[in-house]
Amino acid sequence: MKHTLLTLGVIAAPFLLYGVPSYADENLAQGWLFHSDATKGENITITGWAQASVADSNHGKQLAPATVFRHSDGFTLDQMGIMVEKKIKSNLISRVGPIPVEMPKDFDWGFNITAMYGADNFFFRTYGLDDDWSINKLGNFDRTDYYTTLTQAYLDFYLPYFNGSNLTIGLFHSPLGHEIGFALPSPAPANFYTHTYSFVHGPAKHTGVLWSSHLLNNPTTSKLSYELGLVRGYNNWQDIHNNWSLIANLRWRSADFKTWVDFENIYGNSTDDSVTSCLCGSPIPTSSALASDSSLKRFQSYLTISHDIDEKNSLAMEASYGYQEKSLFADILNQIPSTSLSNGGVDASWSGVNLSYKHKFNTQLSTSLRGEYFDTDGVNVMLPYAGKYKALTSNIAWSPVPYLRLRPEIRYDWYTGKAKPFGADKDTPPPLTQGQYDNQFSYSVDLTFFF
Repeated sequence: MKHTLLTLGVIAAPFLLYGVPSYADENLAQGWLFHSDATKGENITITGWAQASVADSNHGKQLAPATVFRHSDGFTLDQMGIMVEKKIKSNLISRVGPIPVEMPKDFDWGFNITAMYGADNFFFRTYGLDDDWSINKLGNFDRTDYYTTLTQAYLDFYLPYFNGSNLTIGLFHSPLGHEIGFALPSPAPANFYTHTYSFVHGPAKHTGVLWSSHLLNNPTTSKLSYELGLVRGYNNWQDIHNNWSLIANLRWRSADFKTWVDFENIYGNSTDDSVTSCLCGSPIPTSSALASDSSLKRFQSYLTISHDIDEKNSLAMEASYGYQEKSLFADILNQIPSTSLSNGGVDASWSGVNLSYKHKFNTQLSTSLRGEYFDTDGVNVMLPYAGKYKALTSNIAWSPVPYLRLRPEIRYDWYTGKAKPFGADKDTPPPLTQGQYDNQFSYSVDLTFFF
């Protein structure tokens, strides 16, 4: 652990000591490296980030599932990403909601292409697109197994109708969940290095179309927008059975934009959308062959309420619920006797609530605290055993210069149920069934460089 901390320090030192001159001139946290008059004139931005970390736990060994993306102890290059984007002039942001600007009168169009490399990309691969690239040959689920993904590739259109509307077409990050997506500055807008159990149960990306528009757009009162989408389920470029899922979201903003309420939902036929050969697609397996049923519906819902108490303090609460017909793991791994197959899967659900608090000491330093509770019948490749999972997470985020963030974090997870979900003694790919403990204390330091 001391060696890996030293490694991270060596990486950080040049940026801490010398800075980047072009940043000071442009006063940009991202986009300064490729900033030019040519791209500025076309409203095209090129931004990027690189995130690396060291982590360990009281058990050592495999840190997942508590740390979600993080596989095992030691040094990891989590993400290196680059995004080429032409933003549209609109009074709302697709997958984020309305923004306090006047409605543009003219049609506009834009695009987004995002590519990533690193250990996190095990979870960002898309079935039928980048899952079988030669560089993405499956490893041993080790922290040094790095993958490359085309994370997003979509077109955005603004139409000056219905108080302002957007149409997104292509491959885009999911509009569901509190800690996913690159609609806001990258990497994903999360206050924590580790993620919640509700996060890992949701989709990472979709292929399809998403329509965003307003229901209420009065400049002096609150705003309400909606999103409707048709997508190829969870993390799929193509669906084995040509199935589509429906997205239906509502987003409310108070007049002063201090309070946000987001109600997000997805529903569709999930049959066989978890692909064993690439360990990709949906993280919630079903089998039409074992269930003798080609229509296995999945529903998932998120309610997020966030509020800025003042300039320094903010709160966020996320409640989630999901339901799967004929869930495979809820049957095979959680029935008695274990490994028996009662009916090719059993109907299963999961639900949870997370509460987080953030305090900004100043523009450079902040601290965050999060508590979570998650109850599952055991449906997910990362969390295949039924039971109740609880966690407390705390960190400090320090930005000595705006393009650099250093974030030490500690987390404690504990579980109530019939299994041992934590502390597997080797790097084994999902489903994670090799645990030895019912609790885990983990700690990490991640460094993110924005350019």
